[in-house]
Amino acid sequence: MKKLLSPILPICLFFTGTSFSQAPFPTPEEAGRIPQITTMVVLENDMFSSYNIFVKDAMEKHWKQTPFEFISTGEFENLRKDPDYGFLVLTGTSFERDKGHVYYNFLNFLLGKDVKKIEEMPELCSFPLSYSEADEDEYVYKLELVVRFMQQHAEMITKDPSVTALQYLTYYNRNTPELVNKTLLLEEDDLAEDVNTEEEIRELINHTFRIVSREEIEEAISEKRPHTVILHKVGPENTSNTGRTYKVLIGCDDARVYYFNYHTINRRNPDGFLKSDFRRIGRY
Repeated sequence: MKKLLSPILPICLFFTGTSFSQAPFPTPEEAGRIPQITTMVVLENDMFSSYNIFVKDAMEKHWKQTPFEFISTGEFENLRKDPDYGFLVLTGTSFERDKGHVYYNFLNFLLGKDVKKIEEMPELCSFPLSYSEADEDEYVYKLELVVRFMQQHAEMITKDPSVTALQYLTYYNRNTPELVNKTLLLEEDDLAEDVNTEEEIRELINHTFRIVSREEIEEAISEKRPHTVILHKVGPENTSNTGRTYKVLIGCDDARVYYFNYHTINRRNPDGFLKSDFRRIGRY
């Protein structure tokens, strides 16, 4: 059982299943009205929130698909049943089988629908942002990249809602072979200890890559650096020996996902990008 509930928003979602999203996928009719909706971006109830600042900036710079507005959590509760709206909403996620009760922040793109429960709202996308206890500064600079990706993802669903595989980010692993033509930017702290040096990585892949600082990754995102892909890793860092680690390789210039995977943290598989991940992308 996967629980979606938010320490940020006064909402609670309960999704069943072992995948990271079991909310209903939009029907062809629902997907057909995506271009006509107004996208409501739900802000945190904190006037000093970095998330609010960065998501506003990302939407104003990059969101072209639909009109959009910014609303409070209270307004979300009042409007969520209206099919004329879509919602970008930050939620928290945990998994019942995780005895450590680790929570994660996800950005969800939901369609308004007159249903009793929030988890029954059609979901266009669910993207892992951070470990729930992480400082906002650790992920907010990536929001413009995530917003750009989610817009493209929604456009794909609009064009062909029959591709139900689009409800899972693993759909984009079909792009993994293209990584051979990219430069990978990796933060050392995001890599497992047995594969956090250039020498160790070169034994597993022939791709062009660099181990860089967070500042360079921020610059690459801001510049939309051509042919450059960053690693976005979400996990509990050193605060827990349980939970999940999510791993996304996403392009700075095109906001395309080139690789998505996650694993359960244990003694053999620590929180980080693993040798097995490098081996997967190294097959191409």
